[in-house]
Amino acid sequence: MDRKVTLIWDYIWETKRMKKRYYISLAALLILAGLIFYKYYYANPYADHNIEQKDLLNSFYSAFRTKDYGAIADLMSNHNPQMVITVRIWYGEVTSFQIKEIRRTSATEKKAVVSVTSLRNNEQHVNTDYLILIKGIDGWEISSYESDLDYKLPG
Repeated sequence: MDRKVTLIWDYIWETKRMKKRYYISLAALLILAGLIFYKYYYANPYADHNIEQKDLLNSFYSAFRTKDYGAIADLMSNHNPQMVITVRIWYGEVTSFQIKEIRRTSATEKKAVVSVTSLRNNEQHVNTDYLILIKGIDGWEISSYESDLDYKLPG
């Protein structure tokens, strides 16, 4: 009799353990699927809901490459491109850029991450720019620009 009870108990225990593993695996899979969905839908710069912001960034970086600060000023929310000019001087020749992601932070604000490739001192450098885009009266504008460019003043 004890042997039957032990076998039944072992069966129940293994079944519970398998169910627990199943539910943990299912939860992990759902979390992973959610993260992938977020990355490829919500943060994707080429998604339909990011078209305006992508066009704004393309205009900005086209002007950035040619140092057209007047065009950049028109894209800034305060119409002052000084923070861009200060960094742009140190970039050298910008050869390409790639919009990595555009994330929504609120209904009227998005953050963009852009990879910029440039030539400085005959060496290729890849830097990352971080921009905050806000929805203004006339559409989307750039409210903040930062770069991970490590520049050193002479001296």
